[in-house]
Amino acid sequence: MRNLASLTEHEIPYVVQSTLQLLTAAVSPTPDALVEANGPIRNALRERILRYIDTHLLDVDLTPDRICREVGLSRAKLYQLFEGSGGVMRQIQRRRLRRAHQVLADPSRPQPHIAEIAWRHGFSNEKYFYRLFKTEFGHTPGETLENIRAGAVLKHAAPHRQDHVNRPSGWTLPFGVPGN
Repeated sequence: MRNLASLTEHEIPYVVQSTLQLLTAAVSPTPDALVEANGPIRNALRERILRYIDTHLLDVDLTPDRICREVGLSRAKLYQLFEGSGGVMRQIQRRRLRRAHQVLADPSRPQPHIAEIAWRHGFSNEKYFYRLFKTEFGHTPGETLENIRAGAVLKHAAPHRQDHVNRPSGWTLPFGVPGN
């Protein structure tokens, strides 16, 4: 109820679907019904947290405690939601790296100092930033800048990993299954 006012139009079908599944689990608490109700709720909550992270990505105080406080869930639940993808701090770190890459690779921006970009994106250690950047993209931040100056485009050598959120399945609602 507390979060109802902050739901987006995109989230409403998931809430409807989750509510139906929760009601089914309450009326007929079979193991299958309980498992089916958990998935859509978990996915909607994870998606909401990822949007919160993206909105506050460059905030210095973006921590698990702050996310828990703002989204309204326990620290244990937050860690559970992200345990399969390296943890919530890893999600923040990867999103910050992608954002830093976008800034470095944008030819319309003035050429920034790499240390400044690292610092602005929450990396206080420049060597650590270089190492993470190279691991994520297959090239260093300096190589990104050099190739932009030369007019070349670097492809991501590291496999692009998406933080895929499984779409709910099972129930067919009057207006269709969300995402279809």
